[in-house]
Amino acid sequence: MSLHPDSNQLLQAIPVAIDGVSVCVLDADGERTEAYGVDPVDGDSVRVALPAGELVAEIPASAPSRALVASLLDAIAQRERLEMDMDSMNSSSVRLLEQVAMMGETLPKLSGGGDDAEIAAMGAHACNLAAGVDRVIFLSGDKTKEHCDVVVHDAGERVGGVDREFDQLEVAQPVEGFLRDVLLADGAVQLDVPEGGRLGAPGSIEHLARRQILGVRVSYGSGGKSVTIGALILIDRARAPGGAAGMFDPELGSEECQVAESFAAMLGAVLGARKVARLGKELNMAQTIQQQILPAAPVLVDGFDVAAGYFACGAVGGDYFDYVPLADGRTMVVVADVSGHNLASGMVMVGARAMLRTLATMHDRCEDVFTQVARRMHDDLTRTERFLTAAAVALRPNGRAIDYVSAGHNDLMVYRVDSDTVERYSSEDVILGFLPEPEYKARQLVLEPGDCVLIYTDGITEACNQRDEMFGEEHLSALFAKLAPNRSAQQILDGLVAELDRFRRGQLRGDDVTAVVIRCTTGGPCR
Repeated sequence: MSLHPDSNQLLQAIPVAIDGVSVCVLDADGERTEAYGVDPVDGDSVRVALPAGELVAEIPASAPSRALVASLLDAIAQRERLEMDMDSMNSSSVRLLEQVAMMGETLPKLSGGGDDAEIAAMGAHACNLAAGVDRVIFLSGDKTKEHCDVVVHDAGERVGGVDREFDQLEVAQPVEGFLRDVLLADGAVQLDVPEGGRLGAPGSIEHLARRQILGVRVSYGSGGKSVTIGALILIDRARAPGGAAGMFDPELGSEECQVAESFAAMLGAVLGARKVARLGKELNMAQTIQQQILPAAPVLVDGFDVAAGYFACGAVGGDYFDYVPLADGRTMVVVADVSGHNLASGMVMVGARAMLRTLATMHDRCEDVFTQVARRMHDDLTRTERFLTAAAVALRPNGRAIDYVSAGHNDLMVYRVDSDTVERYSSEDVILGFLPEPEYKARQLVLEPGDCVLIYTDGITEACNQRDEMFGEEHLSALFAKLAPNRSAQQILDGLVAELDRFRRGQLRGDDVTAVVIRCTTGGPCR
């Protein structure tokens, strides 16, 4: 080994200053690399350890300066250790600056990537260069799924040959063991390979490791709103970070953890932002579709005044109302509510609407339409773990008799002008999707001129105020009785919505709100 030049000068000066003393430097194998002075014929030796070797001084037996020589050698050894520490710090600082520069260069490139796989590949490769590992693997998925998919495998600078280890890697990795720990952890997870053994089963990511494996969760957002996108896995140190020459520590440590966490944060930010943007486009498209399937104008049925309102609590809702022609010429006024109020609920409602309209052209009775919709949608609703409540009334032009059918929906409310009271009709049939072969039945109600019908969803009755009190059916019934006399259907609806807003006093809607008001205006026959 060679000493720092200043240490060499000090060592060279010892034989000059103290007669008869010789000094030398031994490397880790005990071989001389430097020697000064002439070894005395008889004497004593002083030995002081170096970081990678030893300092040895031979002192004549007659010399009185053994303690002085030992102190000088010790001072030189301490200086060497200090120089080594400084070199290490400088090297670490340089690596840190290189890594920061690499991250600064990588982020704009990631943002401009073509697709998610290309972005993940650029991030994994940059991470590999910064950490100097054998492999970097990016997997997409989260802890709620059975498997995560291997999207990118970066093998660093490996050139040529057959990568048999990677050839055995399963593309779909089970979310268990090491991978599950990574997806659940807030920081890096690291495992050491037992000496002479391997981790995991063949085909697993941990089985690729020869010495160590390190994993970091890739997520988007922060705190309780953080969403897991995947995992970034680093396997075995293979070279000095950044491809620098010279010796390197083969152990993964805190520096590699920081590198992995930094690149995971970058990947999470870019991939998450793209995912949110895509979801935003999908939501906008779904919102447009949902608005398009709602009736564009009030329905016109002689003898009836009809008004409807729909207010989603989010971009896409699970409520629905429609005016559907039956095969016998009547108009079926429908209100429905899918569990949930998100994109999936909206899509279920779109499918239900299409099926209901198709079946209505084939049947004269609204109860037959409900029966067929329930039977045909049962499997889909069960598979998606959703259910659908619905209610409908069938109106005949200038006819005072209406048919009413309900699939587990909220009570139908009917205001009777003669008694100035509200009657409530509860559902006697099950929700759609609960039974594979249900049979729905209709009830006939006879209306008098001035009577009003209210069909609504539970977004009204379950609305809460600042004291967490629900609006409730009793409140709705009393309000309906107050608003119904001598008002049009639209005026009654507007009054309901205004009172609901006043009750909430700025509280956000927790559910979609839909209501249809039907006012009988005919004095025609009861048929």
